[in-house]
Amino acid sequence: MGFYVNPPNESKESFLDREGMVAPSNPRITWDSIPKGYLPVVLVDNGPFTAAAIAYCERELDEFTGMDDYRPRQIFMVKIKKLIPVTDSDFKKYAEQKNLI
Repeated sequence: MGFYVNPPNESKESFLDREGMVAPSNPRITWDSIPKGYLPVVLVDNGPFTAAAIAYCERELDEFTGMDDYRPRQIFMVKIKKLIPVTDSDFKKYAEQKNLI
């Protein structure tokens, strides 16, 4: 299912505006271009709601940035330590297992 940003006291958009750096969409970002200590978060407009998905691996990044997905989206680079409080505990476990934090 993946990992998603869900801040308890503000919108996803507010959190990303404050904590994220907008990533360029052209050229498309690659896994190797992600700064150490950061992960991309893809804010996807699903129509009635938005989702802020953490692209925690290369496959997830490819899924959310694929050209066959026509949903409006914006990519933010967010420090991993800033993501821990706004995701579920499974993301923290994943980040620890992968030595991301």
